Amino acid sequence: MCFRSFVSLPVPITLLLCAFLSTPHVSAQQARVEKCGAQGSPKGGGAVALWPLDILHQRITLDLTVTNLISAACAIRATPRDEGTTHFPLDLLALTVDSVTTSSGNLAFTHVGEVLDIDLGGTYGVDDTLEIVVHYHGDPVTDPSGFGGFYTGGYTYNLGVAFESVPHSYGRAWFPCADNFTERNSYEFIVKTHAGYRAWCNGALLSEVQLGGDTIVRHWSIEETMPAYLASVAAAAYTAVRDTFVSITAQPVPVELVARPVDTTGMKNSFTHLQDAFDGFERRFGAYRWNKVGYVLTPQGAMEHATSIHYPASIAGGSLDYENVMAHELAHHWFGDLVTCDRAEEMYINEGFAEYLSYLFLEDVYGPATYRNTVRLNHRKMLQRAHLLDEGWWALSEVPQEWTYGETVYNKGADVLHSLRGYLGDTLFEQGLSSFLSMNAFSPVNTTVLRDHLTAVTGMDMTDYFADWIQQPGWAAFEVDSFLVGAQIGGTWPTNVHVEQKQRGPSAPYHNVPITVTCYDMTGAEWRAPDPYMVGGTHSAFSIAPPFPPSAIMLNTDERLSLAMTTDIDTLLGASTTTYSHSDFRITVGSVPGPIPIIIQEYWVAADPETDEPFAYKVSPDRYWRISGNIPEDAVLSGRITYDGRNTITGALDVGLMEDVNGVAFDEDSLVVLYRPDGRWPWTLHPDQTLNTLGSTTNKMGRIDFNGLRAGEYTLAWRTSAVGISAPSPPSTWTVHPNPATDHVCITRAGSPVLGRVDLIDASGRVIRTVPVNGNVLRMGLDGVPAGRYSLRHLTELGDQLVGNVVVTQD
Repeated sequence: MCFRSFVSLPVPITLLLCAFLSTPHVSAQQARVEKCGAQGSPKGGGAVALWPLDILHQRITLDLTVTNLISAACAIRATPRDEGTTHFPLDLLALTVDSVTTSSGNLAFTHVGEVLDIDLGGTYGVDDTLEIVVHYHGDPVTDPSGFGGFYTGGYTYNLGVAFESVPHSYGRAWFPCADNFTERNSYEFIVKTHAGYRAWCNGALLSEVQLGGDTIVRHWSIEETMPAYLASVAAAAYTAVRDTFVSITAQPVPVELVARPVDTTGMKNSFTHLQDAFDGFERRFGAYRWNKVGYVLTPQGAMEHATSIHYPASIAGGSLDYENVMAHELAHHWFGDLVTCDRAEEMYINEGFAEYLSYLFLEDVYGPATYRNTVRLNHRKMLQRAHLLDEGWWALSEVPQEWTYGETVYNKGADVLHSLRGYLGDTLFEQGLSSFLSMNAFSPVNTTVLRDHLTAVTGMDMTDYFADWIQQPGWAAFEVDSFLVGAQIGGTWPTNVHVEQKQRGPSAPYHNVPITVTCYDMTGAEWRAPDPYMVGGTHSAFSIAPPFPPSAIMLNTDERLSLAMTTDIDTLLGASTTTYSHSDFRITVGSVPGPIPIIIQEYWVAADPETDEPFAYKVSPDRYWRISGNIPEDAVLSGRITYDGRNTITGALDVGLMEDVNGVAFDEDSLVVLYRPDGRWPWTLHPDQTLNTLGSTTNKMGRIDFNGLRAGEYTLAWRTSAVGISAPSPPSTWTVHPNPATDHVCITRAGSPVLGRVDLIDASGRVIRTVPVNGNVLRMGLDGVPAGRYSLRHLTELGDQLVGNVVVTQD
């Protein structure tokens, strides 16, 4: 028997309550079937402790006719999970319990703090079904944060989560419950109002009874199970605008937009694309499993109460500016309401997914370009400030409850789901998540359940993805360290590519990352490898076969993955000044001989510490830039880097570099821009730069302009000594033989043995080969090195020195 059938006709509240109490006991097995209904058996989400009793159904009878107070009775049907159960604990906050009753009389109880402990007056087991009623009243509380709890005044309504209180689930603010994310049951709500107020709750309206005068009793019921924090009530002088959506199952789904009459037109206009969100989510993630779509305007909200979302009236006045919020809350009916994280520490399953689905809504309505820009803007904000706003680097699967509703959960959660889509591709991404929702519907879940399900369904081992992106903090960046172009074979130029991984935040290296590879020739022509290449660990290598000899190779230029790098791509055409917002770089073009394709990549990781003046600089621990393109010598270009070391929402670019030491404010006078051709070279001071502190040397805001922009890498640094400390190279004699050389070259040094490395560098400055030095003689193989003139350079931690030149010939 379904609970909703107990009372199906308009009757007084007292009769409704009596009908619940007089219902005969049923077996535990039958009760569990009623709880699950047609949804199937719940599937667990991990080793989270279960409530001592399995609550099957709650009926909340609520009187809202007394100003700022509530008077209520909560009838609860439950079955013990263990033999020998003698007590029934419930959560209830700051309300006065008048009595606890059964059909046989009163039960003893204690109510200390938030715990209501009911003595059942006997011993019960798993085959028993208990029915009790808690009678209570009082002035319900709101969370100290301002969000969460039960609000009275011009509107009466609840918000089911609290930002500050722990646990964050906040059903206990207005009814006795098992207040966590794992316990689920069906509900009824019987709400008395007056003075023109009508109550809206979860589910379907069964009846409305006029008791006399302006007093109304409305009876709501929802069969789909949900945690207590999703239960809701809102009462005001409401009216409803109704519609119907047709599900992919061909079943009609009622739609209710609830507001005061004066607000209905604005609400309808703000919800113009609600059906697009509904249709898009169904298409990607499966049929809507709830009995209606409902939004109710309240003074504050954006709270995903199932089928009765409380939505801020301030953002539903007719504008479409906040329709992503509308989509986010609807998305919870797949992620958050249908499946719910079993621990607050894994709230990304609720909030990160809902936020990402709002991006997919924008893609469906406004196209891929809007989606990409939304992802890019969010990603850059996460790299810049998530760890500062949340006061630490947190793994998505272990976010402290202090930051349950912070930047990491919502926005980094959405950001890494963009990467999950990049790993799987659209088809497997949607199939895997649709299957996950179907298999775990109306159940608590966790990261392990999600990972293992995606692995099983997609056929892709998701262990590394979850270990890298979800189960550890921080970010990874990948850059091409060097590449070697071989001789032409047919219409291709086989090229060996070496990749280095760097980290932002306390994270371990990522593994098995499918990254896209793009090659460019001297004219700017582009070729992208048809399939991603797997990279991982500190260093990786792979071979590609582009249709031309590449002059530059770039990774992830399609930004398919949310790595610790942001990118802008442009073509410099003539005199102009362009600020690249994603890469935080400005280029001014004085003149160019022709169009110059260019790529600016900002790496949000620490720059390598090696400089050509040892101990002269503190190199940025925050970021550096790579400029790629065939920039002619006669091009007149200048660059600008804006620095900001303030730990603020708008700043937070260079916090690590500009930190105050021992209470002494950082002084900007010593900030400089360093340059190197690529990662094989030490940083060196850029020769033509101008510092502008914008009027203060201690406010950590300013810019550095520099002339002679060319391809290579740039970073900020703090000069720690008044002048550079260049260590002179000891007297030595280098001999290079044979020269010309064909298959190898020997390099001999007179004097004391040395360490370091020797690089073979082509005419464009690319490092073609590297051999370590440990002694006085080394041999460098030249197999695969194209014919031409090369320089040999010795690098150590003290600097670099030209060894000589060698001409490579072919047999």
